[in-house]
Amino acid sequence: MKAVLIIPIEMLKGKLREDGYYFRMYRGQQLVQKCPRKWTDTPARKEAREKFVASFARKVKNEK
Repeated sequence: MKAVLIIPIEMLKGKLREDGYYFRMYRGQQLVQKCPRKWTDTPARKEAREKFVASFARKVKNEK
């Protein structure tokens, strides 16, 4: 979301409070975005990750 700031404040960067939003500049425009949430590691996610690794991970050979 684009933000229009009042005259004395030219630019904001980072979070002002713990309300879940942060400010940043992008190509000369001030933007307000939601903070990313940290996901929790559920058993289903862990199983999917292990399945992906088993299917697509490269096999690394230890050559010494």
